[in-house]
Amino acid sequence: MKLLLVSRGFPPRGRWGTEFYTHQLARGLATRGHEVSILCAVRDKTRERGSIEVSCSDGFRVFVVANPPDPRKPLADSWRTAEVERAFDELLGRERFELVHFNYLLWGLSARLPTIARARGVPNVVTLTDFGLLCHRGQMFDWRSRDCGGPHAPAVCARCIREPSSYDDHGPRLFAKRAAVRGAALLGGLGRVVTAKHVAERMRGIAEAARSVDRFIAPTRALAEVFVRGGFDRASIEHLVYSFDETPFLAARAEPEGDVVRIGFLGQYAPNKGPHVLLDAVRIMAHRLPESVEPWRVELYGDSAGERYRDYGAQAFADHEARVVVHGAIEHVEVPELFRKLSAVVVPSLWMENAPFAALQARAAGVPIVASDVGGLAEVVEAPRFGDVFPPGDALALADRLREVVLRKRRRIAEPGLPLGFAAHVERIEAVYALARRAGARA
Repeated sequence: MKLLLVSRGFPPRGRWGTEFYTHQLARGLATRGHEVSILCAVRDKTRERGSIEVSCSDGFRVFVVANPPDPRKPLADSWRTAEVERAFDELLGRERFELVHFNYLLWGLSARLPTIARARGVPNVVTLTDFGLLCHRGQMFDWRSRDCGGPHAPAVCARCIREPSSYDDHGPRLFAKRAAVRGAALLGGLGRVVTAKHVAERMRGIAEAARSVDRFIAPTRALAEVFVRGGFDRASIEHLVYSFDETPFLAARAEPEGDVVRIGFLGQYAPNKGPHVLLDAVRIMAHRLPESVEPWRVELYGDSAGERYRDYGAQAFADHEARVVVHGAIEHVEVPELFRKLSAVVVPSLWMENAPFAALQARAAGVPIVASDVGGLAEVVEAPRFGDVFPPGDALALADRLREVVLRKRRRIAEPGLPLGFAAHVERIEAVYALARRAGARA
């Protein structure tokens, strides 16, 4: 089958979970005899919006569509871009793909791309990687840095989108920004801030686009339930957890060597990912017995979330303990070697999560996971089989779980492995494609 996989990026462009999974899936499908191409977006200010450049990566054709950032753009341009839609339509007409699999629809792309595929008679599948189709912020994590339990009415979501958080600025400037956006909202937005009208338009537009999707894939049941609550048809959603080739992780399954216990965090430096909770736990451990006299350290690998939460890193990592080492983001090809040296991986997320790859890769490597007891993350950890969980945001409880690691009471996982093997995962993907093609034919 001639397939097009759509993602935010594709290695070497992009280093987060969606890009990693898209690359793994492309390899798996190619091994099964499919002809696979990739479409992703780039925020290149030097290129014309909607222009496509073709490159090659790991043997795959990669179509890179340009969508330069514009700080003045209205909310509508964050979920639909006419130039990207035209480029996608022309690509489908020229290449004659038999199915399109979207692993992302936002961040430089367009939520209306499935509608264009449907109009071209091309079946399509959408993997739900986060809550982006229901929530502009993507994580149901509001401006106060709290799990909001959404989706909510347009007026509630509009305030969340426009309101600066305490990590976006500070002091008098933060106060002035909040006063300005609240005043503008009272006057109908003044063409400068998001209102309930804009959010309602987004909700209607995405709901319309969703009706053109032949099949959705939800990697966790928790995420699927949120989408059902948000109005998506339960019958159109398949539950299929992520998977990837475990071979590079086999060497990490032996107990790590050395006298120092190394504990790792991998992810964005953003409040929803909770690295500040881990740092609070480290402060507790560094000042109590017996942990304070044991040899251990915590290593963080990641980078910032961009313009959003611009002050978070400075606030979270200020005056951290000497046992903490803050690194930049690590490439996925480097993760197996890192995991070989780690005694545990911490995933202290405050949002619901959706089978994060840090946890899945830890399972593949046999590294114990210490994670927040939230949604899809708890599904992956399956405590106590693959690790321990603690109440989200509870630094003391996290410190207590990490004590077990520091004292070496938590060892390598007895039966490591992913929830579903990669070969079986690719076969399930092909089965979903078959369902989508039948649904597309009926449509």
